[in-house]
Amino acid sequence: MLRPLFKKSAAKFMPRLAARTLADQYVKNVHADENNVFSVKALETLLLSYDIVSFDFFDTIVWREIALTDVHRKTSEFADGFVSGDDGPLPRGLLLHSRGRFQGMVKERGRAETPPRNEVDLREVFDGALGPYIKSPPDRARTVQALLDYEIETESQVLTIDPEMRALLVRLRAHGKMVILISDMYLGEEQMLPLLDKLGLKELFDHIFVSATVGVTKHSGLLFAHVDEKLSLRGKRRFHLGDNWTNDVVRPREFGWDALHYFNHKNEQRKYALEAAEKLGARCDRHAIRNLLGAMQVDLEEDGTLNIMAACLSLFARQTLSTAITGDYDRVLFLTRDGTLFHELADQFLFDCGALSGLSRPALEPFAFSRRAGILLNYPEMKSPNWREYLRNNTQWVVGHPASLRGILKAFGLGAQDLLLDADEQQIVEKCLADADRKADIGFDDLIEHHKNLVLTIHTVLIARRDRIRRYIDERGLLSRNEKILLVDIGYSGTAAKALSEYMDAQENDGFPVRSRMALLMLAGNRYFKNNLPQMHPRICLLTPELITREIWQYRALAANFSWLEPFTVDRLRGGLRDFQEGCNGDLVPVFAPAPALLKLGGVDRNTLLAAARQIERALRQSPVSQDCANRLLVDTLVERFTRPKWDTVRYMAAVTHHAGIGEVQQNDVMTCIRPLHLLSDLRYCMYGDHWVQGSLKKAYLGWLIYPFNRLIGLMSK
Repeated sequence: MLRPLFKKSAAKFMPRLAARTLADQYVKNVHADENNVFSVKALETLLLSYDIVSFDFFDTIVWREIALTDVHRKTSEFADGFVSGDDGPLPRGLLLHSRGRFQGMVKERGRAETPPRNEVDLREVFDGALGPYIKSPPDRARTVQALLDYEIETESQVLTIDPEMRALLVRLRAHGKMVILISDMYLGEEQMLPLLDKLGLKELFDHIFVSATVGVTKHSGLLFAHVDEKLSLRGKRRFHLGDNWTNDVVRPREFGWDALHYFNHKNEQRKYALEAAEKLGARCDRHAIRNLLGAMQVDLEEDGTLNIMAACLSLFARQTLSTAITGDYDRVLFLTRDGTLFHELADQFLFDCGALSGLSRPALEPFAFSRRAGILLNYPEMKSPNWREYLRNNTQWVVGHPASLRGILKAFGLGAQDLLLDADEQQIVEKCLADADRKADIGFDDLIEHHKNLVLTIHTVLIARRDRIRRYIDERGLLSRNEKILLVDIGYSGTAAKALSEYMDAQENDGFPVRSRMALLMLAGNRYFKNNLPQMHPRICLLTPELITREIWQYRALAANFSWLEPFTVDRLRGGLRDFQEGCNGDLVPVFAPAPALLKLGGVDRNTLLAAARQIERALRQSPVSQDCANRLLVDTLVERFTRPKWDTVRYMAAVTHHAGIGEVQQNDVMTCIRPLHLLSDLRYCMYGDHWVQGSLKKAYLGWLIYPFNRLIGLMSK
């Protein structure tokens, strides 16, 4: 009575142990005899006596590192995220849940055909499942092809070639034997050939026969009859080897073939344990998660921080694509400088996923926009009643101190060379920019009242820049086309969307209708995010930040500032967006400031980060962990690493810099000095000077303050 109860409890609380136990019991019952062969080496002499040698493929020549159901699940998860039906996203799990049902339906339909078919092609299964959601046959065919390509890519990454079996194939070919592959598989020959090519096995077979293409199976025996007829093999000595007793031994023998059951104990035990563990729900248990983290190498002292950042940035790029595709957006505009990396990550994911050619997706484009550009976009004419306050307030916001001549010049990136000035005015501007002394500066009110010609010159330059920004927006069709556009940015509060909202209002007031609909998607949102939500034009909205949301207090503490994030996302080799100029074809192109002169060594190399992201995407593809579980794991690991940092993370971040400054970009240290005797003032400086607070506390040996700080900031920014 206790034994069944113990087994049930073990299966629930220790699924992998229970799966291994079941697998051990299974392989113990198979023994070597005249029908079962365990060793590849023992086969060579026997097989050399045959002119035609046939092999099963899966679990004979190759084996999977994850369960077959996990392969199916990954294809279904890909469809959930990257396939849009006529009316929006597909029902979650559609392909996974309907796969078995449609396979049965297609098989029943095939049996009634002439000649009868007893095998199903996965293309027919996917077509039937997607039929109610994608009505257009050409669109559905492209989607089906993309899903097939994705599954083939997954198979190629989770399959391991038995080295002894491959060596046997090579020796048989060297001896002039005809080597055939015969497989019961729902993937047709059209898919199997590229799979074999990816694995480097295609050239080792003279002929390939797949049940999905032929229409009959090994299980029925008719596939062997088909091979005999196709290659005129009747009466010849031919041999078949495979891992399934009925399909690979009983059926070929019934059709005159010699056959043996190949049973690799280690492989069969692992396969059975994987399948049992999957059925017992072990996809996201500690073992699977630990293996995934190990494969991603996020705990390495040197590269762990880079790897977890690469993983999360790649995750954000994937989720951006998913939002764009399932949300039926026409274009995705990645805001530069920040969005450039996300654009590259999105392109890399699409290239590597295997489904690039058939996947229906919106256009991915860079879009040059910044907070300074947003201010200039809505810069008013001097006759406007709010001109003076607009200039004063925005200058003060950018430079962080009361507005003045120097503040205006720095806020808008103006130098003496940008202004047509007389000798006296040029001397004033040059002295103001060169001398940090307050006496060389001119206060805002004094400037407006007593230097009207200088103010008019500055105003004229700002108006010209404003008009170039507006022309750039018009040329990109941002407002005038009847499109749905997704804007993508690193984070903060959504000021880009706020600036565009104000411009939309102005356009409509001037009689120019806005036709596009826009949404801004950010990796993270800071404490000012919610203040901008009610200020959006009806045609533009702020989506919930994708990774660092605002519902959890630890996440809000992490988003207090973004100095820990920027070294990995922005292009350190160039400065801020400066202006626009005409390009070769007459359209405006952005002009970026040169990189800061003192570019600190030890920054994050973009190629290294992209390579790390590619390796992590591969680890995710090869893991049984579900996509939702992996996403939560990555974000939780990121939050843990930067809200409660360890010394290896602090040491790594001490070597990198980030882009600081709303106006002119400066290379800023990620962390700053916090003195115990000046704790409050240093914390305040750290927060508003855009330094990583938690890392700075750890560096100052004040790590015990991190938890109360996180809790306090999390509550204050709710």
